[in-house]
Amino acid sequence: MKSKRILICDDHFIFTNGLSQLLKQANQTYEIESVNDSRSCEKILENQKFDVFFCDLNIDKLDGFSLISKMKNQLLSTRTLIISAYCESFLIKKVQQAGIQGYLKKDSNLVDLIEAIESQEPFYTNVSTFNQPKNDFSELDEKFQVKFKLSKQEKMIIKLVISGNTSKEIAVALFISKSTVDTHRRNINRKLGVTNISSITKFVHENQLLD
Repeated sequence: MKSKRILICDDHFIFTNGLSQLLKQANQTYEIESVNDSRSCEKILENQKFDVFFCDLNIDKLDGFSLISKMKNQLLSTRTLIISAYCESFLIKKVQQAGIQGYLKKDSNLVDLIEAIESQEPFYTNVSTFNQPKNDFSELDEKFQVKFKLSKQEKMIIKLVISGNTSKEIAVALFISKSTVDTHRRNINRKLGVTNISSITKFVHENQLLD
């Protein structure tokens, strides 16, 4: 295997360190750098070139998609791979639409990791599971709704956001204006203490709000 320069961006030091060690053991010619916040990631990408970039979906206050989009000029010749604990179908679709070269779960095995790095084609771990009908969002229970002081409309908007709908699509579905949806989304972010769609997804998983 040809030597490659690899950058890993994830806000958990233990994960970046573990992944770095795993890849070094698999191929001693890999040159690996890791960062744990978005600003450090931006700085290193502005000054260095990498063959492969592993990026988490949640990095401090900036989600992985936003970071990749912001640094797109620095990543033109870099194989970019999202690595996440989640595998909702709408996230895979968003990766494909953004032209990102792959999506792996954090529990991927070493064979998949190496293939994702070395392949010339888009790579998705367990791709067959992404083509199955997606489980719909379960009803957020009433205790959750009361606890976070969410309106019924805000609860519905959370479900639609997690399902991958844009504010415009949500507005059409709920027969309200896009500006009203945007206002609700700001209120939801404030009430749940989140900042973006990735944070909402993480919150939902951590609170076991999916079927």
